[in-house]
Amino acid sequence: MDDPTPAAAELQFTTPDITFGDGATDRLDDALGRLGVERPLVVTDRGVDEAGVLDAVLDSLPMPAETYYATTEPSTGDFEDLPEQDIDGVVAVGGGSCLDSGKLAALLLVHGGTPVDYVGVDAVPGPIAPLVAVPTTSGTGSQATQTVVVTHEGIKRGISDEYLRPDITLVDPAVTIGLPPRVTARSGFDAFVHALESLTGRDYRWVPDRAITYQGANPLSRPLSRRALHLVHGSLERAVFDGTNRDARRAMSLGSHLAGVAFSNAGLGAIHAIASTVGGMTGRPHGECLAVSLRPGLEYNLPARQREYAAIGRGLGVTIHDDDERAARAFIDEGDRLRKSLGLPGSFAALGLDAGDLDTMVKNTLVQERRLVTNPRTVTEDVGDTLARYLG
Repeated sequence: MDDPTPAAAELQFTTPDITFGDGATDRLDDALGRLGVERPLVVTDRGVDEAGVLDAVLDSLPMPAETYYATTEPSTGDFEDLPEQDIDGVVAVGGGSCLDSGKLAALLLVHGGTPVDYVGVDAVPGPIAPLVAVPTTSGTGSQATQTVVVTHEGIKRGISDEYLRPDITLVDPAVTIGLPPRVTARSGFDAFVHALESLTGRDYRWVPDRAITYQGANPLSRPLSRRALHLVHGSLERAVFDGTNRDARRAMSLGSHLAGVAFSNAGLGAIHAIASTVGGMTGRPHGECLAVSLRPGLEYNLPARQREYAAIGRGLGVTIHDDDERAARAFIDEGDRLRKSLGLPGSFAALGLDAGDLDTMVKNTLVQERRLVTNPRTVTEDVGDTLARYLG
């Protein structure tokens, strides 16, 4: 898993300004002042509000703020009722959907139109409204990324542009204390896969130039991915089973953020592409869709990443096999063990899919070029052979 000597290919690395640590949200007023925001729109959801988390985050805010409630899973048909008057910035507070909705709000406030106008890569014409991101879960890493995930015509699609990356991110582990176990498990599994896919993605030397910094796994991103994977793997179960464990919550907050920074500069792969397909077809939470997609995605990539999976398994302490094939299999089995321990589903059938859905799954997976370019194995229609084995 050591990085080769850096190639001559140019690398870019981008991350928001970040404050991390217990009490980081106390700096919200300062963050808005630095951005010149006096009339912010707060984008959140009713769950965050009803749990009292929103009040805790906004406690230090001296100015009035209008609140916009995002949907649980944003789609291109949302945002028709977005406030526009007297708004000069956005504060996004919540999980990944809230943060993505905050990015869209900041985009639409400046450039207008509807979300469908921006689906794809490099479609944002210029800077968006000033944006502060405050994650309340440890999973999506959206507070660090340049991408919004929206459902469009039944498929989870991306709006990706460097203009969408938040200006300032406040990562406060304290606001995740007591997060329900199911939410912790789903979001944390997302962070686990972010770290894994960005660590084992196609090497940046073999990824063509792109409009966004999904450059492939590289010498700048790999150390963050590796650290994130160890943090999440070592703390996720503790955070799920003891939600008040502050050490576990801090490790998850840091691990998920590092994973977000890493994958937003390196890219993801087939596991996320398959999971987004499953999510678009079933409407189930992203963490559950990742859980049923992990083993199929790992098996598909195994011919290209056996040595890397073996090294990860040894590094995480889940195998001592010297033989790469056995060690790689042990790591794949560890993914299953973690999923089961967290109570996440383990089959496409558990989410309502069967063999009759195969053609649609293949079609909807292959359209996700944004993710597939950095997959370690070139993804073609042969991915259907792997999916078929898991559709029963």
